[in-house]
Amino acid sequence: MNRTFLIKVTMRDRWIPHFIGMLKYMEQIGNIGASRRVSIYSDGDGDFNPKFKFLGVDVEPAPPVEDKHGHRLYDAG
Repeated sequence: MNRTFLIKVTMRDRWIPHFIGMLKYMEQIGNIGASRRVSIYSDGDGDFNPKFKFLGVDVEPAPPVEDKHGHRLYDAG
């Protein structure tokens, strides 16, 4: 079952192209049926401090399937 929901994001201008690039690559991988790890460097000590609001969906966040010193992998299996 597919569901459409909105994610409202606030972040610094310089990070937007990188964030969108990550999302577009996720879409591309899904379109071709490939599997890859896709990530962004979340520089909390720097200026990457995104804020998210989720609209149209109310679910509990899934736990990571892997957590190595804060490097987390999320996978629905």
